[in-house]
Amino acid sequence: MTTDSLPQVALLERTLNTLAARTGFPVAFGGFAESGGTVLTSFAGTRTGALRGLVIQPGQGLGGLALARRELTATGAYQQSPDIIHSYDREIGVEGIITLLAIPVVVDNQVRALIYAGLRDRSQLTDETLAAAAGEARRLAWELSVHEETERRLAVLSASEAHATHASDLALSQEDLTVLYTELRDIARLIEDPELAQRLSTAGSMLRAGQPREVAGSRGAGPLSPRELDVLTHLALGKRNALIGAHLDLAESTVKSYIASAMRKLEAANRFDLVLRARSRGLIP
Repeated sequence: MTTDSLPQVALLERTLNTLAARTGFPVAFGGFAESGGTVLTSFAGTRTGALRGLVIQPGQGLGGLALARRELTATGAYQQSPDIIHSYDREIGVEGIITLLAIPVVVDNQVRALIYAGLRDRSQLTDETLAAAAGEARRLAWELSVHEETERRLAVLSASEAHATHASDLALSQEDLTVLYTELRDIARLIEDPELAQRLSTAGSMLRAGQPREVAGSRGAGPLSPRELDVLTHLALGKRNALIGAHLDLAESTVKSYIASAMRKLEAANRFDLVLRARSRGLIP
């Protein structure tokens, strides 16, 4: 991963702003891990450019210690701490930071980034503050993993589209297509990047594009709402209402309501008929 990935940089910058807000620390900064070290590239609340471009090496400074330990590391008095190698005292001092915490962001057992939060006075770090900081690191790790998995799946779909002009030409069964479509909708529902969400929507349309459809539109075949489609894609996989609700964070009664509404719109006699009618109209693969 390189820092040239604008969506990932945006995720990091948003995390730093949230980290500062949740911890009450006015300064937050970080960067992505690269072969030569972790380069500090993103900042919130800094007063100078002293930290910009600083390369953090494992074992050096508080961040380097956090990298070596692969865990949150903190100090209430950075300059006087006997536990760290003071390689970056000048840069930290110029920024006036005294209390500092550093958290490595680990994805698939690899350190992908390093984030910091700092105060310009001495402070006792509470368990609540440390837990909030650790939570932001975990959230960023999850968002990075989702982004990378999404990019991988979109690349697979693009490659498949280049070699096949019809969805039925792909070496995927009906169930495979439905599973993939459902997962793309689930990811799109969870991410906050609008550009990536649009790409996922386009990918879903690619999956539906080659499905057989009725030549003439039927009465009651109005478009389903996004949430009705979410429920319907899981229903097409044979899931029961309770399992659909657990997956989509919906009450079972709400799932039943969405299914009933979709059945009215598509004039379906039952759940099985609903799935068949949705497929015949190209609403799901």
